[in-house]
Amino acid sequence: MFSSFDQKSTPSTPLDALDRLAIGYVSLPLVIFLAGWLEWWAALPLLACTGYALRAIWAPVPALGSRFPITRLQLWVAIAAGCAWTVCAGAGHLVYANADWFVRDAVLHDLVTSPWPVGYGTYDGQETVLRAPIAFYLPAALIGKLGGLLAADAAMGMWTALGASLFLLQVLSLIPARGKLVLTAVVVVVLFSGFDILGNLLNTGPRFVTKWNIAKHLEWWAGGYQYSSMTTQLFWVPNHALAAWLVIGIMFRNMRFSAVDATLPILLAAAALWSPLSAVGLLPFALCTVYGRAFRERRIELFHPRVWLPALLVGGVLVSYLTLDPNRIAKGMSVGTGGATGVTLDLLRQAQFFLLEAGFIGFAILWIRRSYEVVIALLVLALLPLVYLGPGNDIVMRASIPSLAVLAVGACLALCREEAGENMRRKKLLLGCLLAIGAVTPIQEFARAAILPSWPINVKATLIATVCGGYPAHYVARLGNQTITHIMRAPHRLAVETLDRRSCVNPAIYLMWRGGLLND
Repeated sequence: MFSSFDQKSTPSTPLDALDRLAIGYVSLPLVIFLAGWLEWWAALPLLACTGYALRAIWAPVPALGSRFPITRLQLWVAIAAGCAWTVCAGAGHLVYANADWFVRDAVLHDLVTSPWPVGYGTYDGQETVLRAPIAFYLPAALIGKLGGLLAADAAMGMWTALGASLFLLQVLSLIPARGKLVLTAVVVVVLFSGFDILGNLLNTGPRFVTKWNIAKHLEWWAGGYQYSSMTTQLFWVPNHALAAWLVIGIMFRNMRFSAVDATLPILLAAAALWSPLSAVGLLPFALCTVYGRAFRERRIELFHPRVWLPALLVGGVLVSYLTLDPNRIAKGMSVGTGGATGVTLDLLRQAQFFLLEAGFIGFAILWIRRSYEVVIALLVLALLPLVYLGPGNDIVMRASIPSLAVLAVGACLALCREEAGENMRRKKLLLGCLLAIGAVTPIQEFARAAILPSWPINVKATLIATVCGGYPAHYVARLGNQTITHIMRAPHRLAVETLDRRSCVNPAIYLMWRGGLLND
């Protein structure tokens, strides 16, 4: 797996500083969760398992440039671009923040103001608990315990910027450190997207043109599913995206057997706490890595119990927590029930969706450079729309994140490939044109952040208050006699105040409505 890259590594090669930072970023929330949610007698052995599984990051650190030269230019460009990208995303509320931040702020509020685990009293006669992929929030919430909610909000903005900068630096470490190529790679990652503009034109035509607005969100043109651009992922769901990006980046930087392999199982477990569906999307790449190690490189180290058993124990606890009360979450097949005709129409719509959102760009990348990981990404993206899970068909949006990151990085490496010749220039020109079409989507995301005014974090509203007294199934679970309840601390009942309907009006949606961005 990941055999198409030219870097070389040996079995004894330790992790470099960038890999350690990325692994630490993904894993830190897992440590906080185990210590904060579980009874001490369960937390201590699981923390020991986690520390043992991450032992590669404690080994002596080689010089930063010993394997992958990272220049000052790459470092400062990644930091500057990552911070600017994050500010435009609305983290910290310095500019307009999209609608999802309203609920995200409430989750942060509850994690800061309540002892852990957070509970919301009874629902349907059963005790409830905040059951969500909360890894993104935990470092900032821990700071908020000391400095208050505003300090937590600022910390979450810096935490987001750190993750975005690390991913950009991972990408830049894979290409030659020349100014033009460095800037090209950053632009490609930030503006990477499918052809949402063409999907809207093909499906709604003149109606879309008549009601078009530079700040509108374009990505729901297919109806029941979307593949989000890299910028959309950061602007709307960094909690789902960042860990998946970084794990993909780690795999790209370690395509041959190296010390990072021993951390892959615990990284997948840690990524599940960030986003279980994104972790599902990582599985095909992890399995292909294991296959490549075992059958192409003739190595069986990944099959040793010391590699997978600690992660299995920790992962079992996380799965038990993340799958609490699953029956309230919608799931099934997306292919229609209207007989053969309905199934055929659904498959044709999904084929159009795949080609516009991933297929054409993926095939253009493969035309320039052979890449197993891009092939796997295309297969995953072709199959995901066949199923649905969650209130907004979340499995399609979230499980696609790793594969879309692979395409984004693959596009960077294709454009930055140092191969002369007129034929190669024509191939790169075609890929560049396709990427330019897709760039309309993130440009409109940036336009909305620039045009609409910022709105402040609500320092009082709980999660339940922001959803008008509801108990959303993807955030709140009912407790029974599940396995996790025997090792998790008793949830602390957070006082849920009774607010009028105006208190749960999402200011981001209101500003979009006032700006004419919600009109069909």
